[in-house]
Amino acid sequence: MTESRMDAEASALREQMVEGLRERGALTSSAVEAAFRKVPRHLFVPEVSAEEAYGAPEAVFTKRNAQGKPVSSVSAPWLHARMLEAAQVVPGMRVLEIGSGGCNAALLAELVGEQGSVTTMDIDPDITARARRLLGEAGYGQVRVRDADGARPVQDAPVQGFDRIVVTVGASDLSVAWLDQLAPAGRLVVPLRFRGLSRTIAFARERDHLRSDTLIVSGFVAMQGDSAHAPRVVCLAGREVRLVVDEDQPADADALTAAFTGPRHERWTGVELGGSEGLLPRLDVWLAGAVAPYGRLRATQAASERGLVGWVLSRGAPAVWEHDSLAYVTLRQAPQATEERYELGVIAHGPQRERLAAHLAEAVHRFDKVIRDEGEPVVRAYRRDSHEPGPGGVTVDKPSVRLVIT
Repeated sequence: MTESRMDAEASALREQMVEGLRERGALTSSAVEAAFRKVPRHLFVPEVSAEEAYGAPEAVFTKRNAQGKPVSSVSAPWLHARMLEAAQVVPGMRVLEIGSGGCNAALLAELVGEQGSVTTMDIDPDITARARRLLGEAGYGQVRVRDADGARPVQDAPVQGFDRIVVTVGASDLSVAWLDQLAPAGRLVVPLRFRGLSRTIAFARERDHLRSDTLIVSGFVAMQGDSAHAPRVVCLAGREVRLVVDEDQPADADALTAAFTGPRHERWTGVELGGSEGLLPRLDVWLAGAVAPYGRLRATQAASERGLVGWVLSRGAPAVWEHDSLAYVTLRQAPQATEERYELGVIAHGPQRERLAAHLAEAVHRFDKVIRDEGEPVVRAYRRDSHEPGPGGVTVDKPSVRLVIT
């Protein structure tokens, strides 16, 4: 196949990708759409075909460690689009990207234009070398590529700070360097893990703290370096059923595992949702700010088929626990439903199973009655060394920030 024909096919695939992103609502602005029409995405993932580069529903992994775990990727087109729309980048801005896949930096370069600047950083020199080479080959040599831990201060950061900081690796905390080097009117877009959840959050400044205005369900390869922190996993039934515990919340693994082997108590709430309602992601985040401790129960499909757990979706289910008892949210087909509808319920194990099930079910009822129609939960981030945040919501303490979810 000639080079001109390959370019024509890539252009056609790119147009098809853009139309698909518009149809699903991932592209909402003319500026981001124009950037997607311009950037040759296939050049940043030469490991796969152009069809896969433009049509992959999820990330394309570009590097794995010795254990086979992904450590670098080029995100799915829909996620690139939603993050860039949330970032609200305009021409002339100074943008810092943490995590150097190359493609997102090229999109940012299109958005800031000739008067703006893009700096992309990664702790892995193999990844930055690859990004530097591919950016140059694709015509984006103006992007500055740095070998550095993205959680640390940028030595030659703009005096007024970066207008936008876009993080493209999963973080367990908000680095103090990001808070210090974000411009007064800046925006921070970061895939943040808290309470076992992973959400890409767009933050804007609100007085002395950051306030979310966009939450995106997403997953990223984990950050390395100073901000790396893996959650604790309590194996309740080997690898088939696991409780994911973040932020060093106390959890007695032996007592909880023993509880899980005992009888279970089911409590159905009568709260229903439609199959396309999109309610569960909002409920997940709201519960993380309404009950404590809070984590995620994850289970394999085989565990569900064998009756070890109730119906648990692949991204896990909200879970609460005490010393020797635990409860989690589950689903079933809504009784006597004539359309695709599901009922939320709670399954609990351990000596306190009935009380714990009632506690979690009450929280689900509260969400249904008070919060359901109010839009997305709000996540506020305060510096740990600042004054205490106002009342309301459950606080989640990170090394650098305190999150308050309402």
